[in-house]
Amino acid sequence: MGKLRRRMAAAVVTAAAAAMALTPLPASAAPSNGPDPVVQGEPFVGKTLTTEIGPYTFYGCGGGKGPDFTIYWTRDGFLVAGETGRNYVLQQDDTGGRMAAHLTASKNSCSGETLHSNETAPVGAVNRARGFTGRAFELLARGSDGTLSLYGRTGKAWDPARTVGWGWQGFNAVLSPGDFNGDGKSDVLARDTAGTLYLYAGDGTGGWKPAQTVGKGWNIFDSIVSPGDFNGDGTNDILAREPGGALYLYPGNGSGGWLARTAVGQGWQVMDALLTPGDFNGDGKTDVLARDRNGYLYFYGGNGAGGWARSWLIGVGWSALKSVGAAGDFDRDGSPDVYGVDPQGRLVVYYSDGRTGWRGSEVVGSGWGGFTAIF
Repeated sequence: MGKLRRRMAAAVVTAAAAAMALTPLPASAAPSNGPDPVVQGEPFVGKTLTTEIGPYTFYGCGGGKGPDFTIYWTRDGFLVAGETGRNYVLQQDDTGGRMAAHLTASKNSCSGETLHSNETAPVGAVNRARGFTGRAFELLARGSDGTLSLYGRTGKAWDPARTVGWGWQGFNAVLSPGDFNGDGKSDVLARDTAGTLYLYAGDGTGGWKPAQTVGKGWNIFDSIVSPGDFNGDGTNDILAREPGGALYLYPGNGSGGWLARTAVGQGWQVMDALLTPGDFNGDGKTDVLARDRNGYLYFYGGNGAGGWARSWLIGVGWSALKSVGAAGDFDRDGSPDVYGVDPQGRLVVYYSDGRTGWRGSEVVGSGWGGFTAIF
């Protein structure tokens, strides 16, 4: 029986999805170790996972041409029917599951041995960073007349603004949780003055489906933000703060509703802005940034289970900005960035280094001071 010599190699989940070419060594070569397959790609619905296959060698069998191999995928250890390619596009059914790739190789009449990748992190719903048309960085901006405009970018230039709504001046809070109803498209939540919370499901092209009521009594909160998947269950969530400083997590159920809320903090009334960039320090968990009234910016690391790890100061002087926010990876380097509007109405992007630090900043637009909401 032929065997496949190998060594264990942890699967990684990174933003890169380039696969190495299959390069089997000739049968006459000396036996060499080879790695298990590695799964690369971001574990979010709509993203593509790629199986990376390193060199490997058969020994104990005769010569001949290189080995044949087959690949199959599993979700939480169960076979995903019909998926036998090196690439796998994550579907809604994968939300919350852990994916793995398995490779069975054989050579001529030699029996094969199956190599297994490690499992990915739990697959999450589409996050805000993918934008409203799937282009990584897009902003929605509301004018004083209630007009809602979509600003997208192609390369390093802004596309012409698109009007995607009217009458939005009736809402005193607007935010995007990413995909909130489980259809794979980014959505918007909006609260009116009576405290009713509405879901505007995105259609994937920058438009909306009919609004749905998803909550009442939300006027007890003075800040509502969308961190993404804060508790690690694969669905996008909401954080809401009361004026007294109590902070609550409202976990999404993945279909446009809620699971039971939990208290996740006290004393947050000292902050005048909460920013939700997603994973800001590169550890795979969702984080929060907060600016206090003195302009100090703090990092609050999430623990991936609905709570907190560590926090520390990451910036000073941020009170000079009229508004601040986070909406994805502006420069497409794999790390989420932060934006702010300065007193002159200029839009400034602050580039993250992926480790809670900064690589610099850049003015990327003007005339943004007249908007009543940017998200």
